[in-house]
Amino acid sequence: MLKSQELEKIIKKFNDKSTVAKEARISIKTPDGRMWDIESIFLAENKIIGARESHRIVIRVVPEVASPGRVIKKL
Repeated sequence: MLKSQELEKIIKKFNDKSTVAKEARISIKTPDGRMWDIESIFLAENKIIGARESHRIVIRVVPEVASPGRVIKKL
């Protein structure tokens, strides 16, 4: 499970090292190999009794509009 602070460190690392990363498209890859574009990110309160976290960051995705193509290599 990824926490918000860890995500912030990862994004900051990308943006500090590369101007290309600042303009990069953000997609989510599901276990079945499909790519999804992010529609929005928001903070939501948990309504589950006994949940460890009181809030969570929710990433809403939409089916890809334009295929991002095949990943050549990880940088």
